[in-house]
Amino acid sequence: MATILSISSQVIYGAVGNSAAAFAMERLGHEVWEVPTVLLAHHPGYGKVEGGPLDAELIASLVRALDERGWLKRCDAVISGYLAEARQADAVADAVERVKAANPDALYLCDPIIGDETGAYVSPDIEAAQAELVRQADIITPNWFEFSRLVGEAPADARTAIPLARTLGPKIVAITSAPAPERRISCLAVEAKRGYRAETARHMPANGDAVPKGTGDLFAAVFLARLLTGVAMPQALARAAASAAALVKSSVEAGRAELALARDQGMIWDPGLLPNIEIINS
Repeated sequence: MATILSISSQVIYGAVGNSAAAFAMERLGHEVWEVPTVLLAHHPGYGKVEGGPLDAELIASLVRALDERGWLKRCDAVISGYLAEARQADAVADAVERVKAANPDALYLCDPIIGDETGAYVSPDIEAAQAELVRQADIITPNWFEFSRLVGEAPADARTAIPLARTLGPKIVAITSAPAPERRISCLAVEAKRGYRAETARHMPANGDAVPKGTGDLFAAVFLARLLTGVAMPQALARAAASAAALVKSSVEAGRAELALARDQGMIWDPGLLPNIEIINS
């Protein structure tokens, strides 16, 4: 069991941000310390929402309190996601610095939430703040849109994305929603010497609605959780992609707009058939 400090959004209704990631990491046997960047009644996609961001100093003070009691020595990883304000990146950076000072072997995974294929849904200053956190991370998990923004261009395909991924700095760059054949979805993972691809089925609601939110949060959480249990990186990629695909499938078939994490939590641990891992060299 590892201990993970998870800094991201939190909703009362639904499964996005910490409300998805923490559950998944706990289901895989880890202890999770949750710090919200924003507390909302529900995902903003449902319309006007009550709630709001936590002040950056409050976030920093919460982590500082853990440090002052010596508990950060137990922390094996930090994962960060949605930022509601650019200043929160300073609090995240401070948390990472404190954790790594207490435990030099700790990992930092940054899920740089900027937007998706519909466009950016954070302000330019938040996007810049996420890009700065990327440079400090050991692992990042952008989607294809976010990856393109981070490297400053839209790669033509997976093979051309690999050398671009290595320019970002982190030891592992895992990219979700990469180009794939119709009705398929691809995830890439790039390290110093090799690139890997895992491809799963794409599950879309028959009525044309969007797929449930939170799949990126879930993927990042499962990917990190698997790595922390000693699973090799390509297999961690396959398991994270498979869990996300299985949960989307079950949620869509049940007509749910949210990931059915509690009902189908077994798919986090055992998603069933794993995708083949293709090695891509560039």
